Parts: sequence; structure tokens; C-alpha cells
Amino acid sequence: MNIIVGATGQVGSYLISELKSSGYPVRAVVREPTELKAKTIEAKAANLFDAEQLTKAFKGGTTVFVLTPESPASSDIIGETKQIVANYRKAIQEARIRRVVGLSCIGAHVEGSTGNILMSRILEQGFEGLEVEQVFVRPSYYFSNWLGYLETAQTYGVLPSFFPDDLHLDMNSPVDLAKFIAHVMSTITSSESKKIYELTGPQKYSARDVARVFSALLHKNVAVQSIPNAQWKETLLSVGFTENTARNLMDMTQAVIYHKTVPERPGDALKLPTTLEVYMEEQLKIQSMTR
Repeated sequence: MNIIVGATGQVGSYLISELKSSGYPVRAVVREPTELKAKTIEAKAANLFDAEQLTKAFKGGTTVFVLTPESPASSDIIGETKQIVANYRKAIQEARIRRVVGLSCIGAHVEGSTGNILMSRILEQGFEGLEVEQVFVRPSYYFSNWLGYLETAQTYGVLPSFFPDDLHLDMNSPVDLAKFIAHVMSTITSSESKKIYELTGPQKYSARDVARVFSALLHKNVAVQSIPNAQWKETLLSVGFTENTARNLMDMTQAVIYHKTVPERPGDALKLPTTLEVYMEEQLKIQSMTR
């Protein structure tokens, strides 16, 4: 049985779909099962801050997929991450899970103030000493992060960005990522006690590239509007981040700009296939069909 934490998120929902379509048994672990789109999937309710609930949800599973929290309203996101990972560890031990697959990110090997990337580092280090096979998948920056600016681009012809407009980054599709994780969970076993996969996209992209793709798909000129460093905090607070989560996201952004978020072993990094152009075109079609 494959246990999926975060089943209502973009990666988790794609992952469940991939495993289910391939005929593998799946159980979703979510705070509120009614929010699960796939109604035919077995679901267990569990709060990640409750180790007992997690243990019950993990019982009977062999492989569990785990990830770190995304909580813009948190007042201590790093502290919460440590608590959740400790709960994962306890539940994995007590439920006798044999394999854990963790969603990490490129740059998790870096020490220091890397903001949200530090959360992935905490996850990767959270199961040391356990007699369980550990696999961590480190994707690059998601194409989907740009979709939040689609309406602004369509209405005003502007693409806001915290990055310099000419900064080229590894980026990949979360759909490709879910397919890769499903493949790992269903077919790949390793003699190593801890295996790490680092993933990039077919090429590096900049905010200018994203604006170019939006321009072509929206049939209007879209220009990048880089947000100055001095305005980062104000911008994040205005859209619901707390002082704590804003600081962590700012630290992560600085780490990206200073090229700390690169593969630990670039020669071994795997390239996911979908291009930015194809991903965005598919997402726009999906959005137009659901309106």
C-alpha cells in the first residue's frame, strides 16, 4: 500500500492519479477527506501535528510519501517543519513502514540560511538511524509557480518577479515530477539505505522566457516587472504572508539568486521532458475548460 501525504496538493493529486491509473493501491492522508478530488481513493484523516493520527493513517502501508508544510500564515514555519518531521518519524516507526519517499528540493544539501529550502534539508535528515529505505526527490523550481501571475499578465501585460529578469534557472513541470515519483514508488528499489534524485527541466529559463511564453499564449505583449529587494517584504505581507514566512521566502529567493540552489551532483541530475511552452499551453487549456 502506497500512503500519500499532501494528497490534495498539486504534486500529491497528480501522484495519486498516476499510481491509481497504473493499478497500484493508494491511500490518501489528508486533514479533510471531503476535499479529495479522487472520491474512489481510500482516505484517512490526519493532522500532521498529531503523531497518533499519522500512525493510524500509516498502518498497513509499506511505502509512504511525505513532504514539508506550506503555511504562509505560520508564525514559526521552521519549528513546525521540525515537529511534523518528528511526527513522521514516529509514525513510520510505529506503523512499520518499510520505505519513505520524501519530496525535497534542489539545494537541500546547502547549509545556512536558505529559508524554505532549509525545510527540505530538515526532511532529508529527519529519518537518520531508522531501518527504513529512504528516497528523496529534489526537483527544481516549478513552472506552476508562475501561474499565480497569469491573471495579472492577462489584465495588465505585466509579469511580476522576485528574480532578476535575465536570471536563468532550472525549472520543471510538477506533472513530470509526479510521474517520476510514481515510477520511483512503484518500480525502483535500491540497495542504498538513502537515495537522492535531483531533477531539472529540459533547459534553464528566465522570467523573460516566461513572459515570452505568456505573450504568445495570451496574444498580447507581457513584460517582466522585477520587484526590488527593498519591496519584497511589503509585497509578501500584502498577500497574506506573516513576518516569519516572508523572511523564509526572502531567504530562499536570495539563495536562488546567489546560485546556491544548484544540484549537488550536476553530472547525475535527471532532465524531465516537458518544456515551459508545452506546460503553460496545457494549463491554459485546462483552465479554459473549467470556467
